[in-house]
Amino acid sequence: MRLLIILVITIILFQLPCLCQTKAKISDVDFHIEDRYIIVNYNIVGSLQREQMTIELKFINEKNETIVPKTITGDAGTKIYGDGTKTILWDIVADQVTLSGNIKTIVTIINSKILYSGPSNALLSVIVPGLGGYFVDKSKVRAAVTTLSAVGLIAYGLVQKHQANKYYSEYKSSTTPDDIQTLFTKADNANHNYYISTRVAAGIWALDIFWVTFKGIHNGKVAKSAYSALSSDGLRLNYVNNGLQVGYAVSF
Repeated sequence: MRLLIILVITIILFQLPCLCQTKAKISDVDFHIEDRYIIVNYNIVGSLQREQMTIELKFINEKNETIVPKTITGDAGTKIYGDGTKTILWDIVADQVTLSGNIKTIVTIINSKILYSGPSNALLSVIVPGLGGYFVDKSKVRAAVTTLSAVGLIAYGLVQKHQANKYYSEYKSSTTPDDIQTLFTKADNANHNYYISTRVAAGIWALDIFWVTFKGIHNGKVAKSAYSALSSDGLRLNYVNNGLQVGYAVSF
């Protein structure tokens, strides 16, 4: 039981960097003022497929004071995807900010995560029941219940099997009729408990593997739709030829 718990914790800890660390980098940051806007351009390289990043914009003035823009549009905040050139527009009039002297802009990826984990997580559930569910479902309750119930039933079954073997060994060496019957009954009951608990645990384990597989397949379809939407038809706000341009993109 203790070994299984340690294994679960170890695997989760090794998986966490995949969820909260990113290899994506920010480069080529520059900005300029255009009318009421400060327009910041930057580039993202090295992002992963289906990686959702949260981008933070801030400025530092000559006094080393940090200024965090509030009225911003464009490629900042949550739900930033993919490599390439990005643009952020800061409405300094709306924020009622007065800037003077030299200022430095800082664009940072403050966190990221891979959306909609796929069916390959079923392999984690093969190792530990419920483990794959932690990565394919937003709610972790089902995965936790699966892990605790399956591991608990297996541990209980192993204890009962040990008891059954102990009672059976005593039954074979006993010479008293009453003890023989009592020990045999105890051995039979413990063995029955072992059989039922481990079979139920195996059923829960198998169902979890199938569920994670199908949930992962569904997640893949959802992710594909989400990424298709990034380049689909709709209004676009771009910075082109030193000015803002609103257009409508149509895909054929």
